Amino acid sequence: MENVNIAEQIRVIVELQELDKEIYRLRSVIEGAPEKTKELDDGLENKKAALKAAEDELKKLQMEHKEKEGELGTKEGAIKKYQTQQNLVKTNKEYSSLEKEIASIKADNSLLEEAILKSFDTIEAAQKTISKEKQKFEEEKQKTGSQKNAIEVEKKAAEAEMANLNEKRTAFTEKIDKGILDKYERVLANRSGLAVVPVVNKTSCGGCNMNLPPQVVNEAMLKKDIVLCGNCARILYCE
Repeated sequence: MENVNIAEQIRVIVELQELDKEIYRLRSVIEGAPEKTKELDDGLENKKAALKAAEDELKKLQMEHKEKEGELGTKEGAIKKYQTQQNLVKTNKEYSSLEKEIASIKADNSLLEEAILKSFDTIEAAQKTISKEKQKFEEEKQKTGSQKNAIEVEKKAAEAEMANLNEKRTAFTEKIDKGILDKYERVLANRSGLAVVPVVNKTSCGGCNMNLPPQVVNEAMLKKDIVLCGNCARILYCE
């Protein structure tokens, strides 16, 4: 790197690193927006599915209730039929037989009536629950819409800011030696946006926190060449 002022180059890439930190943060906001939106949509869809399941269960209860009422009506009709037949029979045996049939049906009806009353209570409770859940769902729907709008606003703001920072970045990169810039870009890509780190307390790497050999620390302090951490390969500098 003949005729390259390493100290000045390090100063510039340290400033560039601060810019890139913000660019990476903004990129994370932009790239994370679809996933955040999907999570909100999925959450709302799950609540909608739960509400539909509750409504389906209510329909099932109502249908069972209607079937019980129908069965009760049929049995009441049978009682009337047997009572009419009692008036026509000629023997006590026939009358007694019909009396037993009527008693048996009335016993069944008593159980049916009890079941119908219970189903009334169950249906009423389910209707109240569904009514509350519908209200909650509508509130959640509005809240989700507001949150999605906020995510979109944040994303657009991040895109605008990122475009501005990328222009500034171009100006910075023009001041950096191509070889040094290539090295910086490689480390930046491989280390999640953190390519340049300070030597901490003249002993350790500010990126991976591993102890550095004294020779590496001395080289970083001299600023005669680009010095890398032997563990994480980030570019080191001494403040």
